[in-house]
Amino acid sequence: MKQVMFRRLLVLALLCVLPLVSLSAAGRAETGDDGGEESLHLEWAVSTSPDTLFAPTYFNSPIGSGIMGLIYDNLLVYTGDNELQESLAVSWEATSPTTYRYTVREDAVFSDGTPVTVEDVAFSFRFHNDPNLGSRQAFLFEDVVSVTTEGNDVIIELAEPDSSWKFIPTHMGAYILKQSHVEANFDSYGTPETLPIGSGPYMVEEFVPDSHVSLVRNPRYWGDPPPFDTIRFPVIPDDQTRLLAMRSGEIDGTFNVPPGALQQWDQVAEIVQATAFIFRGLTIDMEDDPFDNIHVRRALYYATDRESIVAGLFAGTAVAATTLDPPEMFEGVLSDAEVEQGYGDLAVFEFDLDRARQELAQSKVPNGFSMTINVPDGSQAAIDITQAVQETWGQIGVDVDLNLMPGGPRFQLILDHGPSLGVQIIGNLPDVPDPAILPYQYYHSSQAARNGNNSSKLKDPDIDELLDAALTATDPAESARLSLQAQIEASQQVPIIPVLWSDFIFAVRDGWSMGPINGSSVSNTFVRAINPR
Repeated sequence: MKQVMFRRLLVLALLCVLPLVSLSAAGRAETGDDGGEESLHLEWAVSTSPDTLFAPTYFNSPIGSGIMGLIYDNLLVYTGDNELQESLAVSWEATSPTTYRYTVREDAVFSDGTPVTVEDVAFSFRFHNDPNLGSRQAFLFEDVVSVTTEGNDVIIELAEPDSSWKFIPTHMGAYILKQSHVEANFDSYGTPETLPIGSGPYMVEEFVPDSHVSLVRNPRYWGDPPPFDTIRFPVIPDDQTRLLAMRSGEIDGTFNVPPGALQQWDQVAEIVQATAFIFRGLTIDMEDDPFDNIHVRRALYYATDRESIVAGLFAGTAVAATTLDPPEMFEGVLSDAEVEQGYGDLAVFEFDLDRARQELAQSKVPNGFSMTINVPDGSQAAIDITQAVQETWGQIGVDVDLNLMPGGPRFQLILDHGPSLGVQIIGNLPDVPDPAILPYQYYHSSQAARNGNNSSKLKDPDIDELLDAALTATDPAESARLSLQAQIEASQQVPIIPVLWSDFIFAVRDGWSMGPINGSSVSNTFVRAINPR
């Protein structure tokens, strides 16, 4: 059974190499103490502190991947032109539908000066399949049968054809690790106690949790030098404080621009909107009382004012969603008419409080009930959405308590797949431009298990069959049709209340720009896309 899927709470791909230019203010050109050559510094604010700088134990984007993608390297990278390019691999090929061969470059070394070997690469891919190591990204590699080496080549054998595998080497799950360093320091790896060693363009100078992460150029990096000598990621959780830091010139940019404050940010910074196909919605545990009743799920959907949420909280940056994938995911693969027909077949329950009350009256809890939604305190979007549903669901007799908690522990509750997940607020985007990815992640029964994202616990053999066929299809159009059909069939059961589709929104110093950027890759160094002017 296919197990490959992709999970990522806002991932980032910023993809062009730009010339070095002089900077001012926070992104300043600084003269060394000896009066020598100027160094270039970047201050990039993040809203939450990474738990670790080790992807298997901190699977988060763009904050985690945006930092770690500068420290580690990948075999391949994914470009803004939707192309795969070599990185640590100088060449690669699929020698069969299930066999991939990567030739590792001979001039790559880790930041401590030791060479990157094929054994390190093989370890990095095998690592996630060791159940004793507890990688949060094991799901990416469950299709891997073997990882072997031959000379300077690494050969990966899959259990079955997988049209998405070619993108996995670009993912943060496929960062190349130094085997001996990880094995010797596994319990503390990526923490301030044991700073990671990678072969990327930067290395860690300092990691102070809840304060900052500081990086310096890796002088041993095999590729072109990155544009900044030093980068500091200050942790600024409060949106208003981050805005004031942008206004005063204390920071040069941030991943975290609250959609509701876009007009304020636009007055002090250049706003960059990048296509990412981000989905936000609510999963409903179909095995949890009273959500195991279809009338309850329909009532909650009817009582969710998606259009008002988008207009009031995400104006100009999002549209109301009707399923996981936006129609744009199918562009160039299916005809407009076929896409329009498919979306017309989705079960959509438009906001209507009277119909919501009628559905609830037919349920096992006709007089309403009380419930709790755990909300990640570092996500303003999640807070805004859940506050909106708290208000409208309350009008049909559903009393909602919002439990704000740190994002990591909250996400772990989903991954643990306990017996009563209730309603969960989610945000995700496809790691690759494949419309089968998110449906597989949220609708396939194999993902209704520990470390899976199917927190609705939807388990439908017919939908499983559609999704398995979509991910193994060699014809992109056939894969897209199967994926769309799976979403149509799932919508009838209301495992998810779709809320919106949106893009990435970044801010950079006024007068600067970023690009080209998109949400299809996590491993590229975003700093190369920053263009100070």
